Amino acid sequence: MPVVVEGYKELIQKLNAFEPDLNKQMKIEIKAAMLPIRDKARGYAPSPFPSTLYGWADKGKVRAQPQFNTEGKVRKFPLYNPAEVIAGIKYKAGANKKTRYGFSALYSVINTSAAGAIYETAGRKSGSNGQPWVGPKGNGKDVSRSRNPQAGAIFINHFGPMYGKDLMRGRLIFRAWNESQGKAQDAVVHAIEKAARRFNERATQSSFALAA
Repeated sequence: MPVVVEGYKELIQKLNAFEPDLNKQMKIEIKAAMLPIRDKARGYAPSPFPSTLYGWADKGKVRAQPQFNTEGKVRKFPLYNPAEVIAGIKYKAGANKKTRYGFSALYSVINTSAAGAIYETAGRKSGSNGQPWVGPKGNGKDVSRSRNPQAGAIFINHFGPMYGKDLMRGRLIFRAWNESQGKAQDAVVHAIEKAARRFNERATQSSFALAA
């Protein structure tokens, strides 16, 4: 779940300018809280890939791949390679690209592989029946052009359930985050609050020293 901490940007600026050791320690503690989420999410990535979706597996052979449309660009549908999906689940420190809602995550566990992102969220928006079917010659956005009208439902339902709530649901990262029961979130907030408290304590002590 996203956590909004008021005054965080100003705190980082002050830590970098006056107390870089506190900033370094805070980052160490935040990373320690987030890495278990990353590692647990990696453990939920199917490896080897389940036989029920054998046709989606990357078998290391050059072959024709189905096409899909993303923002007006036709691309090959990514095949599932367990090693790539697992390695693609990463911890990232530093601002991500802003979302359409204007938020940018400073510390996050992200899914960098296309196949991993598909496995994570397939069916979250469209439901268990998949996108509306229009057939190979159909038109429209966010629709299925498969020859099989049930292809979307078959594809999604072989993945198993998602964990979490609403748009914060998934099978890998969101599952690991949901199962942490807020422990990682609490640890991150605690690390930030501790850094802020120690900064204020040092600032107060310095003021007394100057006054003396």
